[in-house]
Amino acid sequence: MISILIPIYNGIEFIEESVSSVLNQTYDKWELLIGVNGHPQDSEVYKIAKEYEKKSDKVRVFDFYTIKGKSNTLNEMIKYCNYNYVALLDVDDIWQPQKLESQSDKLDSYDIIGSNCIWFGDRAGIVPQIPVGDITDYDFSLVNPIINSSSITRKELCFWHNIWDGVEDYDMWLRLRKQNKKFFNFKEILVKHRIHNASAFNSKGNDNKVEGLLKSYGLTREPIIEESKNTPTFVIEQKQKTLQMSSKDKIKMNIIRY
Repeated sequence: MISILIPIYNGIEFIEESVSSVLNQTYDKWELLIGVNGHPQDSEVYKIAKEYEKKSDKVRVFDFYTIKGKSNTLNEMIKYCNYNYVALLDVDDIWQPQKLESQSDKLDSYDIIGSNCIWFGDRAGIVPQIPVGDITDYDFSLVNPIINSSSITRKELCFWHNIWDGVEDYDMWLRLRKQNKKFFNFKEILVKHRIHNASAFNSKGNDNKVEGLLKSYGLTREPIIEESKNTPTFVIEQKQKTLQMSSKDKIKMNIIRY
């Protein structure tokens, strides 16, 4: 059984879509915890979120008005989880209906399970290039290999360092990789990741944190080289739609938090 965590500071305007994507899962052995943080007690954001307890008795909403930061909020939410596996869902993202059912087949074999995603919103239709299948031996210094809203992790392994807020998920994957935990990514697109002005993709400084994060693990990454106007673009075909993306964007999307 799976505990699903949706931490909320910004993005309450997207909650209907994200929660509905949980309620519509074909896999029904879950609970949903929504944690509102960084707002005054009994805020409007909390009141909006609280209404979703009426949609299912498997939904619980918490007012963490004394807590700031995503990592601190997630660490607090873990204390209220009833189940042994933890799935993350950013409030602006959406799950495909079969997401949990597909991943549940791997719960007994892997410690961390993710999947591919497709972008929607401001940069619709792009499918990030991430390693798929058993990625236990993959070099995690190359890219952040697990899309945050696709992840399911054994609860006892979950801890987020607040000094890495913004790339806290990448920090956890690097730490667990160092501990020789087992990772798997489904090649299927099980998550829709929203790109918008306030999303992680556009958060200033998050990509700059990666260098320091990698250095803390004794790792390095080749620097991004600026390209001329004549540099070829990477072409991605998705459902007969061709999208062009510069190699700089290709690298960026793989180092930021999804």
